[in-house]
Amino acid sequence: MRKNLGAFKIRVDGKILDYRLGKNLKLTDVRNFFIKKYKVKKLWQGPRHVLGEFEKSNKKLFLKLSTTEGIGAVGKNEYRWNEEFNSQIKRPKSNYWVPKNYDCGLYQNKLFFLITDTLKGEFLAKTPTESKMSQTFISSIPHVIAFSQLIQGLDIKNPNQKISAQDIFLDKTKSWLADIPKDIQEQYDLKKLYKIVEKGILGLKAKPRHGDFTPWHLIKLGREQFALIDGEHVMQNGVELYDIGYFIQRVFSVLKNPKLAKNILNLLDDRGLDIKKLRCILAARAIGGFLDESLAHVSDYSYADKFKNWLVKI
Repeated sequence: MRKNLGAFKIRVDGKILDYRLGKNLKLTDVRNFFIKKYKVKKLWQGPRHVLGEFEKSNKKLFLKLSTTEGIGAVGKNEYRWNEEFNSQIKRPKSNYWVPKNYDCGLYQNKLFFLITDTLKGEFLAKTPTESKMSQTFISSIPHVIAFSQLIQGLDIKNPNQKISAQDIFLDKTKSWLADIPKDIQEQYDLKKLYKIVEKGILGLKAKPRHGDFTPWHLIKLGREQFALIDGEHVMQNGVELYDIGYFIQRVFSVLKNPKLAKNILNLLDDRGLDIKKLRCILAARAIGGFLDESLAHVSDYSYADKFKNWLVKI
């Protein structure tokens, strides 16, 4: 497994940290730490976090404990996102929710943890794997689009951000490309995708983005209510259309449903969205998709290639 990947590094307090690879923690120690304040119903080790179900004062709560300092850095970003979103979008008036923060802190004086309320419902997709699309998923697409547009319209400012949204997006895309093995870059002519991004980036406006806007992070809570979890990669200074472009790429290449991805694009086109702008996002996400596949236990670039061939013709 390739470990030193620049695309998954962040700088925090002068240190370069990795937020991709997690570690296993001793669950008995974790339980003993939290049992002082909470009724610990369940704990389990995930790839990057220790996750848990807690109760306190008849409230059902959810634990997300980072297993490295790098993962903790993006966990703090998620905490800030939950605070910002809920300060602007009030429950229950809105149909679009994110978790409400209940508590946060440091485990072992270095690993960030976040405790939120529990949002129960039906995930649009249970896992990031090929699966049959439910009727719930298909009927929810207009709400998915509306949620992505709501996020873009939030008034989130970052006065300390000195680099433009366009430069950040281009640099991130460049880092994805650089971390893909050279033979794969050449075999699939990925520089062609990067040129599409370079050409289109100046036409994109700076907008907030969730950054991991996927079917397996979207929950249908009720008839018209939806929740979005896992805001680790939120950016105040993102670029417009990133979230819906990310969603389309995930539906096409990860859930392996090109037909639905194309239907979403057609729906956006019918609504008057600028497809040329979206093409820039899709090209960047195509590069990201090739990187994801290169990190898989067994790499299969067939859907990444199909996605690339589709978007270049848009």
